Amino acid sequence: MIDSDVFEFVERCRAHTAPGPLLDDVLLTVRNLGFEHLILSGVPLGGQKLAPMVELNGWPEGWFKRYVEAEHAAVDGVCIYSAKTLKPFLWADVPAKWSDTKGSRRVAGEATEFGISSGFAVPMLSVHHWQSVLSFASSAKVCALSPREEVQLVTMAVYAGMAIQALSHGDEVEEGLLTEREKEVLLWAAAGKTSSETSQILGLAERTVKWHATRAREAFGVATTTQAIVEAVRRRMIHP
Repeated sequence: MIDSDVFEFVERCRAHTAPGPLLDDVLLTVRNLGFEHLILSGVPLGGQKLAPMVELNGWPEGWFKRYVEAEHAAVDGVCIYSAKTLKPFLWADVPAKWSDTKGSRRVAGEATEFGISSGFAVPMLSVHHWQSVLSFASSAKVCALSPREEVQLVTMAVYAGMAIQALSHGDEVEEGLLTEREKEVLLWAAAGKTSSETSQILGLAERTVKWHATRAREAFGVATTTQAIVEAVRRRMIHP
């Protein structure tokens, strides 16, 4: 693939008005580098489910269903490592502590049944998730990419990520996801206040404060209040 292909893709990104055509465009462009499938998703953390976090799904249908139903994200070395780095990486380069586990090896083995044997992942910061990743998949046993081709993939991944976030969420703050009281509770938690201290500040029962924190976690689909704070800040709902 030549650099002009990438620049033309970037230009087309600005014109796409729906996720479907954007997905088709990315898939068609990266075929020149040997990739047949891809997925763009938030990276699940702390028991989060993958399916609601998927923004572009170009995986084989049967594989996506199996991956989600078996909760492979919890043991898949590629997925786990995507939450720990912002450096693009070949799937084959995932450190052994995450890739050489029984669960991760099982995921890799099952993926081959659907024509997925290797890949290249581009982790990205995200306004709407803890972190996102666009993962390109190939049926080839080994991804043979030059440094320039890796840069081309990263460029396309970043612009695709920007485009899908604009399409899915726009640039405005999401209204109605959190109540004003839930935002207050998260703000005081971000300031280091305990539930007891927050209850005194807001004039609420401590169990009520805890209930609002639970509701905020549920709204974002996260396991901890700290994660809820991060999500609220990234979505510009609170400003600690």
